[in-house]
Amino acid sequence: MHMKRYKIIFTYFLFLAAMITHAQTNKPQPSKKSTKTIIKAHRGTIVPDIRDKVNRQAHVKYAGLPRLGLETVAPPAGAIVISDSTHSYYYKAGIYYIQRPAGFVVSLPAPGIRLKGLPIGYRLVPLGQKLYFYYYGVFYAQVENSDNYQVVEPPEGAVTDALPDGYVIKKVDNTEYYFINGVYYAEVGAPAMENKTGYEVVTIIEAY
Repeated sequence: MHMKRYKIIFTYFLFLAAMITHAQTNKPQPSKKSTKTIIKAHRGTIVPDIRDKVNRQAHVKYAGLPRLGLETVAPPAGAIVISDSTHSYYYKAGIYYIQRPAGFVVSLPAPGIRLKGLPIGYRLVPLGQKLYFYYYGVFYAQVENSDNYQVVEPPEGAVTDALPDGYVIKKVDNTEYYFINGVYYAEVGAPAMENKTGYEVVTIIEAY
């Protein structure tokens, strides 16, 4: 009698366990939010003639200049101090140095910094109705009709001929980009450039 009762109880628990397993197996799983990275260029279009693999030669024009991130014990002789309300840089010949506890570091200036005149070797970068001036990773806009030029954010869609050494290569959706100071540059065909290669400012965003 007891043995029969134990068999009934054991069978009941087996049935209960099977029901629980079935319920867990068929329980709807939370869907994963898929993300897709897209490349947004000027006018909201995909950059034309973009190269999937960059040649890693963007810095050749500036090969004789110090690389971004270089640390020195002192700024170069003759450097002048250029400041705004929050930043101070030591500047000479198109290169900016910012002071750190251990010394001075070659850096790109913050937007808003103003420079009197432009460094020798700058390049004109037309974009729509605007004209920018570029040198060593820095875009400038003329302040009214003066000889003062203000550092601006790299404008989306602008194409230049070189980047300072110190960039890194990042791969997004099987395409390589130069990444420097928080900005992505796509390597593109540019017939107007000396070596037929340009570097276009692009914005990379995630679409859900």
